[in-house]
Amino acid sequence: MKTLRFKLTASFLLITLIAFTLIGVFANVILEKQFEQYVINNLQKMNDELVDTLKNRYTAWGGRWDVSGVESIGMSALGDGLIIRVSAPDGKTVWDAMTHNSGMCAELLHDMAENMNSRDLGFDGGYTERDYPLIVNGAAAGQVTVGYYGPYFYTDNDLRFINALNKLLILAAVLAAGLSLTLGTYMAKRLSGPISRVIRTAEQISAGHYDGRVNEISDTREIIELTDAINTLAVNLGKQENLRKRLTADVAHELRTPIANLQSHLEAMVDGIWQPDAERLKSCHDETIRLSKIVGDLETLARHDGEQTLPDKARFDIAEAIRQTAASFENEFRNKHIDLILRLTEQYLQADQDKIRQVLVNLLSNALKYTPEGGSVEISAAGDADTVRIAVRDTGIGISAADLPLIFERFYRADKSRNRATGGSGIGLAIAKSLVEAHGGAITVRSGPDWGSEFVVTLPR
Repeated sequence: MKTLRFKLTASFLLITLIAFTLIGVFANVILEKQFEQYVINNLQKMNDELVDTLKNRYTAWGGRWDVSGVESIGMSALGDGLIIRVSAPDGKTVWDAMTHNSGMCAELLHDMAENMNSRDLGFDGGYTERDYPLIVNGAAAGQVTVGYYGPYFYTDNDLRFINALNKLLILAAVLAAGLSLTLGTYMAKRLSGPISRVIRTAEQISAGHYDGRVNEISDTREIIELTDAINTLAVNLGKQENLRKRLTADVAHELRTPIANLQSHLEAMVDGIWQPDAERLKSCHDETIRLSKIVGDLETLARHDGEQTLPDKARFDIAEAIRQTAASFENEFRNKHIDLILRLTEQYLQADQDKIRQVLVNLLSNALKYTPEGGSVEISAAGDADTVRIAVRDTGIGISAADLPLIFERFYRADKSRNRATGGSGIGLAIAKSLVEAHGGAITVRSGPDWGSEFVVTLPR
């Protein structure tokens, strides 16, 4: 199986080669077009210079043609790939390169044809002539006919230049390939290294070693996000594992005490140590009720967690539901000398009233339990166009910062001794959270040992 580093390197190299190939082809086409235009312009320039030279020499020769002088000019033009024929004003030929040296002219045209065909097999060219009148001081001095391989031609020097340019482009492509291979390997190592370490850490996490962390320093945002996600996952899984172990121990502890009490009482009565009188039977009955309540709480939580159907929603005023729920706690608050304050405004929403009232019961029960005598509990209801906000605030003992993130977990209790005098089974808040989330809402808490706790339930209207 190919490694990630190999794939990244190969991909980087392939992309670079494709890019440089396209750039090279594009540059070659542009340069060919530019050089072609340069050759055409240069050919026209040589023709114009040749005409000017013949005019100047005609004047220098005293207004007549010197055959040897024209021959010198014509032979020089052959070196530039031009075949000239000069005619006098009466049309008679003064000098003709074809006549003077037909073999050299034929060889010149043959070489030009080979040069052009070596660059382009489909090049459509051949011998071409252009006539230029020779006018000196307003009078006709004759005519020069310039022949060449047209529409344009490459000389040997031109071909050497083009070939050298193409070699440079190929060399640049080779150097780019080597550079891209080196850079690709380096980049692939930088990318695959952290990912490989993340994979190893993820494998450790999947094997149950939640203390593994990816200590990777990177300036790539995606790598940073990936390592942070893996580390956060490890932390959360570690917490969940600890909670799972604690849940098992807590459930066992909650069940062990009433079962042990029942067992000891029944064994004492079976052995004849105790008489099965009404008081002792009532004690056994209380323990069975306690067991039944724990099992009932577990069933309630399991039922809410497993429900796939939506709550039975109806429109009602949450403020009225709070008043009714608070009224059921009125005597208990009065007996404990705790002020119960209601700050309510009419707030209608679509929800399952029974389940929302169960949430309120759980929150008020906790506030009553953890608020000392002389304290106060305040319930408020407010909202906006989309949501309703219910807040239950007490002046109780508060929750420590260490326990705050865990209080909605099942059977979690800040009192590690699990003393019944300081709390219930630890399922009430988990049930409240499950019911609120079933409505698409959220429940949050803020607390401090010095001022109490505030639970806030936010529900969509």
